[in-house]
Amino acid sequence: PPRKMEKFLQIAPHSLAIVLGPAEGPAGDRPGAARPAPPAQPRQLARHHIGYEIFADFKAENMQHFWNKKVTAAVAETFFLGWIDEQVLLIQGKEEHLEALREGWTRRALRPPSGFHIRCLGDVSPISMSPISQSQFIPLGEILCLAISAMNSARKPVTQEALMEHLTTCFPVLGRAWPPTRQALLKVTVVRTPR
Repeated sequence: PPRKMEKFLQIAPHSLAIVLGPAEGPAGDRPGAARPAPPAQPRQLARHHIGYEIFADFKAENMQHFWNKKVTAAVAETFFLGWIDEQVLLIQGKEEHLEALREGWTRRALRPPSGFHIRCLGDVSPISMSPISQSQFIPLGEILCLAISAMNSARKPVTQEALMEHLTTCFPVLGRAWPPTRQALLKVTVVRTPR
């Protein structure tokens, strides 16, 4: 019988979402900005940002808060979780570090990554994942293809004897009818062999 899986797994607890927008206009028009930013990039270029690079730039900008050690420590201890829809940066960290970032946001002290402004910052509820269980059955043809591919990659000659040895070594306990008979192997390989 298949193993029982937990109903739901909680993924990404202690996370914040930072919703970004392209930098436009003078610094005073952009909430959360403390300095002028470089000119906005054309729409098609902005699409090619890599989330981790944006996160690294966010950290670099906010590590300069030498007067606020709480924010500096919080930024240093958070890590990149994801980049969604080319505008939402997901970060994760300990609750006390996230609280320091929330406080920095409410005081308008967080700096955006270059080329962006921060539209808003908020808590992300843990994501629930419902695991999908796997079958206990692996088709013999699939096992043979995996075994032959592994043997070819290792540059081992694939003979019936070498294949049987490989199968018993790599797939030791697959059921009562294991290892397969030579007739079963022959039948499956004939059916699988392209003509």
